[in-house]
Amino acid sequence: MAPPAVPAPAHGTNDDIPRVTHVLRPHHIAILSVFVLVLREPPSPTFNLHIWRVLAREIAEIHPPKPFEQLVDAIANGPSDLPEEAQKMGRGLRNVPKHLYTHDGMSQFFADVIAFVPERDYEGAPATSSPNHCVERRSYFGLFIRRCYLSFFKLSWRGTVKLLQDYRKWVGGNDAGYNLRTTDREGGLLLLPTQSDELQYAQTDPYERYEKAVKVGDTQSAIENLRRFFDQRFSENEESSLTQHALLNLARLHYTLGEFVAAGNALEEALKVARTANDGLTVLHCTSLLKRITPASDAARSGGKPTPIKPNMSPLEVLWEVKKMVDVGEPLRAVFKKLYQSLGCAGAQYADAEESRWARHTAKATLWSYTGVESLAQTYEGMVTAFTQPGSDDDSRLNVLRARARRLVRQGNCGGALIVLLDPDTWRGLNLRQYELWANEIWKALQVTARRRDQEVLIKEFLHPQRPAEPPILQSYSTSNVFPTKLTAPGSLRWAKAMIVRQEVASLPTDARQYADAISPVLDALWNSEYRGTWAYHRIAVVQLADISIEFGMAGKGRRMIEGCLPQILNGDDLEIRAYACYVLARCIIAQSWSVGDPKKPPETDKQNTALEEALPFLQVAERDYATIEIYRERMHVIYTLSVVYHNLALGLQKAAESMDERMHEGVGGTNAPTVSPSALRERAKLMMKERDKMAEMYLEVDKARKDAGGMVMDDELKEVLELVVKVAGVISR
Repeated sequence: MAPPAVPAPAHGTNDDIPRVTHVLRPHHIAILSVFVLVLREPPSPTFNLHIWRVLAREIAEIHPPKPFEQLVDAIANGPSDLPEEAQKMGRGLRNVPKHLYTHDGMSQFFADVIAFVPERDYEGAPATSSPNHCVERRSYFGLFIRRCYLSFFKLSWRGTVKLLQDYRKWVGGNDAGYNLRTTDREGGLLLLPTQSDELQYAQTDPYERYEKAVKVGDTQSAIENLRRFFDQRFSENEESSLTQHALLNLARLHYTLGEFVAAGNALEEALKVARTANDGLTVLHCTSLLKRITPASDAARSGGKPTPIKPNMSPLEVLWEVKKMVDVGEPLRAVFKKLYQSLGCAGAQYADAEESRWARHTAKATLWSYTGVESLAQTYEGMVTAFTQPGSDDDSRLNVLRARARRLVRQGNCGGALIVLLDPDTWRGLNLRQYELWANEIWKALQVTARRRDQEVLIKEFLHPQRPAEPPILQSYSTSNVFPTKLTAPGSLRWAKAMIVRQEVASLPTDARQYADAISPVLDALWNSEYRGTWAYHRIAVVQLADISIEFGMAGKGRRMIEGCLPQILNGDDLEIRAYACYVLARCIIAQSWSVGDPKKPPETDKQNTALEEALPFLQVAERDYATIEIYRERMHVIYTLSVVYHNLALGLQKAAESMDERMHEGVGGTNAPTVSPSALRERAKLMMKERDKMAEMYLEVDKARKDAGGMVMDDELKEVLELVVKVAGVISR
């Protein structure tokens, strides 16, 4: 949601409103010294343009002022082809403070600066000009020089002495001269205080403390500083009419903490005040945020329909509608349509226009990942990481890095995922809410890797006690589900996976009733994923259905189903799915050779050898993928199947060699004699026997590694990783 804008004064004209007072700071003197050096001896046009650009940025004060040495370096680091002018300018700027450490020197300095600006002619004639007048009075730089001169002219003797002391300390590297209030009449620093100097205008310090408190999770301090910020004087009116903005920010604070009840109460109060003040934009923001915490019953009565686009609607609100549509199970084609509607809301009047752009790219990456096009998802993720600021609290960047880490974990590269997540550019700048997501992502990466290795003891004895705190529990009005959701493909697939005997082959006999019970959720997942366009889940459901079809004597149909989506699976976007699909496809090929004709009758030798040789490459791919992602139990199943295939291939080759010897002994052959000799077939059979023995040895090695990993109680590397996560929490809370 876009932050509320501070409204302009509702009453009075520009002539009635006195100008806000200006406080002379040490860095203003340094900027003025650059004016003196440049205007007295102008450098080359190229270097001169560089200097004016630096001065324009420093005068605008859109960022904290640079220290003295950094300012000098920024001025001197001009075009690389002008090193002499850069050195000359650097020496000149460093020599200026030596002449400004006395009251007379500072007074003469300001007299020299104002001499570059023409004087005002009160008779209405053109302003007097001379060759020394290099700056227009009403120009950007002329207004800055005149304002600094006026601020120095208003200082008392005590104020001038303090300015000299602060300037001397600031040049020496200390942070002096920036703790003054805009009004300090009681301190006697002003010789001629005006009516404007007596007014205390709003400062950003309370809001900065509010953001700091939100970042570290200090709710009480955040609320107090938010109140102090909006209690300040923002305009010349007695009633600044910013109460609705304070309530809106308070509601946003409660919402980010998951306190929906408190957020709803604050929003209802903000709506009343905003309608009374005729603040339509704040009403729109409050209404949009209130819809996010609508009870499930209200969402059900509305049918889960998305909110239509309205004028001045924030792009982030449209992206929230995208999330809601995904949660309720809408087709991705409708979700993409809604996503592109956010382009029309990205107006220049919003402060979050840049933020919404990368949030939109993050949403695109997520949706393309759902559709199974990982290449496009990674492209959008790369755009977000390339153009967002490292070490910031940008939700889009954090979500992209979390998605990248999850993808690496799925590919068996847990170390690469930890490198991405533990990079200081990832966690530096996170707030407390984002830290909880980041810490849980690291823990889940470790837990998934341990689960794949069957390290149940490590998970129970070490990882579970070390699990980071979950994000705050959402205090919803009625149920934990804000919006009603439909049956999703992931839920159906998890249900079916729990009932497929494939995971229980090592310990339980085959039970056909479990396969029959698994058909219903798999078919639900197939229909749901095809309806929604989530083809990544659709491929898993197809493979699971093919796995079930083997047990019902429909291996040929299961093979055709897998081959229909095999090109996308073999792409390697998910190694576990590819390994599972290749393993099931190999079983389908082998089973199909038996199921044609009489299923109880063994197939012919040539036909069996052809099926085994066709299934062999898929089993090898499955074995390599399971080895990469370190799923020991499934890898052992594949290795066992490989050993059986090699053994049967060897027997088939030996039988073919014997049959060939018999035909040659009986004189059968002629023009139809085989091109492969019996000795070649026997040599190949021996190679198959060696591969079978190799698979047997590998099976024992993998089983030993599985038992060693399963008996591990603690891992020193995992302990160091989790200790680092705790240290990061200490760094963030400072």
